[in-house]
Amino acid sequence: MILPGNISLFEGISPGETTALLECVGARERRYSRGETVIAEGDRVESIGIVAAGSVRVTRTDFEGNRMIIATFGPGSLFGESFACAGIPRSPVAVSAETDAVAVFLPFSRLLQTCETSCGFHRRLIENMIQMLARKNLALNARIEIAGLRSIREKVLAYVSSLARERGARDPAKGSVTVELPFSRGELADFLCADRSALSRELGRMRDEGLIALEGRRFTVFD
Repeated sequence: MILPGNISLFEGISPGETTALLECVGARERRYSRGETVIAEGDRVESIGIVAAGSVRVTRTDFEGNRMIIATFGPGSLFGESFACAGIPRSPVAVSAETDAVAVFLPFSRLLQTCETSCGFHRRLIENMIQMLARKNLALNARIEIAGLRSIREKVLAYVSSLARERGARDPAKGSVTVELPFSRGELADFLCADRSALSRELGRMRDEGLIALEGRRFTVFD
């Protein structure tokens, strides 16, 4: 079982201790093809998932069948931990493989229990998990703020600004910010809770006004 080395859940825990921990809690590995369901809406969530390779996408479908993209997670990220920690019996969201992916599942109940050998790293693991939950809560609040903006233009600019803070490249000479969108145009509409046709029209207007430049998923905003 091979995991990426940048997993915050295991921060401060040595590779040898991580291996012992995975064996202690009965971790299991699953492989998924692109588009395959990892967790369906309504499934029981009793384990925390770690993306070991590839990426997964979290979505939710409303009563009218409209899909909303909540988040995407790459290698080293956790998913399902909020529901497992909260004791929510059924998943309110779906998780699917965005690409071919490998996930490792850790039974939540066994993570919280001190094993027979009283592993000293169990406490550090729980501390790390609490910190990760807090950070995800902050990210979710930011996501809600963007979705709650009134106009599509406001949503687009707020989302691109948030991406720029994480990974964007600012060009001081041109006064611009360039980011690589993780979504297609249709997926961006789902993420922003916007009508796809309305989003395309607004992006066209913003481009014609010289506010943005689009090239595939490469998105540039000019100050």
